[in-house]
Amino acid sequence: MDAASTPLVAVRDLRVMLPTGAKSEIEAVHHVDLVVADGERVGLVGESGSGKSVTGRAIAGLLPTSPRVRVSGSIKIAGDELVGAPRTAWDEVRRTRVGMIFQDPLTFLNPTMRVGAQVVESIPRRREASAAARSAAALEFLRQAGLDDAERAAAAFPHELSGGMRQRALIAIAIAKLPSLVIADEPTTALDATVQAHVLRTLDQTVRQLNTSLVLISHDLAVVAGMTDRVYVMYSGRIVEEGPTEQVMNDPQHPYTKALIRSVRSLTDPGVELYSMPPGCGANCRR
Repeated sequence: MDAASTPLVAVRDLRVMLPTGAKSEIEAVHHVDLVVADGERVGLVGESGSGKSVTGRAIAGLLPTSPRVRVSGSIKIAGDELVGAPRTAWDEVRRTRVGMIFQDPLTFLNPTMRVGAQVVESIPRRREASAAARSAAALEFLRQAGLDDAERAAAAFPHELSGGMRQRALIAIAIAKLPSLVIADEPTTALDATVQAHVLRTLDQTVRQLNTSLVLISHDLAVVAGMTDRVYVMYSGRIVEEGPTEQVMNDPQHPYTKALIRSVRSLTDPGVELYSMPPGCGANCRR
């Protein structure tokens, strides 16, 4: 594959083993292949426990540091192999190439720092950039993330902002490094429906404007359908279906994908019963 066709993210045969007790473990991710092109928006969808968040954190190098957490296979970002790479290599990737947006902003925002200072920390340091210039840039990133009163948000501590404002602050922090890739892991689950729609619209517009690749992780197929070019469906740690989002939504091939789509449609049609997976589906639902 030549340089022009090298994907931004190329995951091959990814396996992740996680401890579940003193002597037990589980293979949370089984032989996952996943590709993200430059500027592409990709969905990773599945129910809780399907392995999608573990996959996303593996791509960002954010799994717990422990001898019992084992990652094998290949994760390449911009052609650089990162499985087995030293922590300094992962730190550099997160500092310059990958921005993360998590489900609970209060968990990931520093409660002792004002929001503006946290955005400033994420901006790449340049010798010619003064403190005033970096602060001004932070305000612009907060505005770009949908915070109209950026000055007030920058001066506030995280607990002084609403849930939607905190999530927008996380978006600002993620994009301030001008990353090649943003990984958004259930970014609006904790928000009410109206605020969720506004935050998702902001995220969509922001990655489009920056031509940044996006991996959107969600249990909500309707959310993924409205924001992505391609989608990967995960079940029990495996990719069971993938393809262009419109194709997967309109012509799903796997029983689990059909179940997800049927359940989404049932929410808008009271006359349709929720689809349930067939008894003993288990391995039979895997390709």
